[in-house]
Parts: sequence; structure tokens; C-alpha cells
Amino acid sequence: MTRHATGQASVPTRRRAEEVDWNRGADRPQASELPPILPATRALLGNLPAQADGLILDLGCGVGVPAFEAARQNPAARVLGVDQAVRVIDTARALAAAHGIANADFKVMSLDALTLPDSSVDAAISQFSFLQEGDLTGSTKELARVLKDGSPFSVAAWDTIELNTLVSHADRVLRRHVPAELLPDFDYLTQLASPGLRERLLREAGISTLHTEMFPFHLKTPSAAAVIFAPVPFGRARDSLAASELEIVKSELDQETAEFRTGDGTYAFPVACRLFWGNK
Repeated sequence: MTRHATGQASVPTRRRAEEVDWNRGADRPQASELPPILPATRALLGNLPAQADGLILDLGCGVGVPAFEAARQNPAARVLGVDQAVRVIDTARALAAAHGIANADFKVMSLDALTLPDSSVDAAISQFSFLQEGDLTGSTKELARVLKDGSPFSVAAWDTIELNTLVSHADRVLRRHVPAELLPDFDYLTQLASPGLRERLLREAGISTLHTEMFPFHLKTPSAAAVIFAPVPFGRARDSLAASELEIVKSELDQETAEFRTGDGTYAFPVACRLFWGNK
């Protein structure tokens, strides 16, 4: 399904100056394992041509998703993951070396100021970073600048926060116990999901062919509280709680998410993101 821009909504700015410290993403419980491949990872990579070669750029790569999977699926390609969080880039490099992923490299870069030549990228990908973090106007222009004419891109970005049932439930519970300034500004993400806004930015930047659709899937976790103990996005809020307060939060979250508990005691949260793909 193709959705064209329907309005001229302005690009929102964050209500609070505080942003998530994405360097926390380097603090992974299974530090030696490759990061998990989500259904959204497979979906966004599925919108690229099969067996790409040349340079594939992963924008806001974190510790290596979807860069590692792109490198596995496209052994003839060179994958470059970029992120402005220094520690997660260090972690991605260490994982690539430990697992012998020779066709993936990682560099520290800001998405709105890529240190890459014009028309040097054969394909671009991103999972939950591009189109939702930083300067969207600047980063969309940078995408169009570095892509070769006709080259493809594929992105997964969160839509309204209510569609991410795991995060929205955790946010609702934590708001009863911590000051709002310790929580991420999820209203900002919801505003970014205004109909047509991100499509307009891509087209104005120079993207000629654009498709977008909602992608629903289930996010499986061992417990509802796992999202609170993950490095991001609730690390600051979690660290502010005493042990007794944290137990209360966990209990409340378990109660409010009981409907998502599966037969084996784990959880499967229905979530949805928006896929954007096309060509320059």
C-alpha cells in the first residue's frame, strides 16, 4: 500500500531537552551474542532487492541490527553501520570480530552529517532510528545525498506509541512512580507519526519512489518487566527507583499486561511499526 503526503504538518521538536542515552545500548545482558533478529528486521530487508552488492548503509545501527543480518544475506556486499553513540559502535565492532563477520564495518557518524561522499551508497537500511531520532530534515537530505540515483532504501520506524503495547504499558506504570523528566518523550514519536509528515520529508529530500505500510508483529519477551531492565529506553527511570519501588512497578506491570502472557509463562506483545521503502 502506498500512502502519499496529505498535509503539511511541521516537524515536531522534543518537549524536553533530555534524550535517551543510546550508549546504554552497549550494556547488553548477553554481551557476546549477536543481537536478536526481529520480524521487522526481516520485513525491512525483504523490501530490498535480493543479493545486493556494493555498499549497504545501516543508519543508526546500534549494536548491529539490521547490519549483521544484511551482511549475512548479502555476502558480496560491504555493510557499513553508523551511529552517533560511541559505545554501541565499539560493541558492534567487537561482535563483528568475535563472530567473523568480515563484510560489516561500523563508524561513529551523525545521521544528519554523514561523512560519506555524494552518491556513494548502493542501498540504505535502518531499524528504529532513522525517521524517528535526531534532525529528520537533515537526515533525510543526507540519505538522498549519499544514495546513488535509483538506489533502494528500506526503513522500519515506530508509529504512534500506543501501537507498541510493551513500551506504552511500561511507560504508563512508570509514570506513577518517577518524575516525567526521567522518561522518554514518547509524545514526540507520536507527533512524528502524523499522516504524511515523514513521507513529505523524504520526497522533499529527493526520494523519487516511495512506499509505506504498517507492519504488525509480536514482540516476545521472557517477562513484562524485561523492558524495564533493558538498557534503553527506561534505564534512567529504573535507576531512580529503590529496590522496593522497583518490585511494586514490576508487580503492577505484570497485572496490567496479564492478557499478553502465553501458555509457557512468557509474553507476546502485539506491536506495529511503519515500513518505508523505495528508491532515490
